[in-house]
Amino acid sequence: MSIDHDQIFKRLIEAFFREFMELFCPIEAQLIDYSQVEFLRDEHFTDVQRGLRRRLDLVAKVGLKTGGERFVLVHTEFEASRKEKYFPRRMFKYFCQLFLRYDTEIVPIAMFTDDARWKKPVPDEFELSVPGKRFVRFEYHLIKLRNLDYRQFLESHNPLAYGLMAKMDYDRQERVRLKADFLRLILGCPIDSARQSLLVEFVETYLQLVGPEVVEFQEVVRSDRNYAKVEQMITSYEKQGLQKGKQEGKQEGKQEALILLLEKRFGKLSAAMKRKVHAIESTERLESLLLAVLDANSLKDLPL
Repeated sequence: MSIDHDQIFKRLIEAFFREFMELFCPIEAQLIDYSQVEFLRDEHFTDVQRGLRRRLDLVAKVGLKTGGERFVLVHTEFEASRKEKYFPRRMFKYFCQLFLRYDTEIVPIAMFTDDARWKKPVPDEFELSVPGKRFVRFEYHLIKLRNLDYRQFLESHNPLAYGLMAKMDYDRQERVRLKADFLRLILGCPIDSARQSLLVEFVETYLQLVGPEVVEFQEVVRSDRNYAKVEQMITSYEKQGLQKGKQEGKQEGKQEALILLLEKRFGKLSAAMKRKVHAIESTERLESLLLAVLDANSLKDLPL
């Protein structure tokens, strides 16, 4: 299954919006009243020339500490590749659309989440000019995670930083120990369990261990009491995973039993019909269908 990177980052930044601003936009962060933050869910950009309609990744409408009805927008785009040649131009187009729609100040941010180490940076500005005259100079915050050294954030006391370290620059030979450290820092943060889980899931997604690394990781957290909370978390996850596996095993067994019974009654099933059966998640529905097959005269008699 492919990973929806944009959605992962969007969920994370929504949950840690204040921490995000304090981490990467500290000047603007000081101006925001975080009791007045509204995420605008349906902001689109229509490119008539290309016939495209894009959804902006994350737009937040925020109040200011100065009070009153005045607000600004914080617009963030998450990019998994630098391949788009005209990305700064696109950021400017988004800026113009939002300004025309809301007539207010905008803080534009682009976060690149790809794993490449850039030798040549993507421009963080866009200009409209003719020889001898510049008409527009548009700038935006550009964050390239893989170009950031995780060690610069170890003392930040910012829980979001501890999660994002999994996408920053570090020695790959130290990944086992670093994963244990990132999780230890996250589990030591005084934040609620829901946000803590988001950070743990983020690290699990982007710092996956394989083969011998898994064994080494388990040895690290079980041999050092500094990782006691990490060990407790792993034990809890293992129990949950075992229980989930048992449940999924029962469900999968019922799905296969239904397919066998259907084929015995009505002949070989099409691939599409098998997919319909495998898509049934309700154990009660599977059991009901297993009984219904016995009285059915054809597939049309079954609610599939």
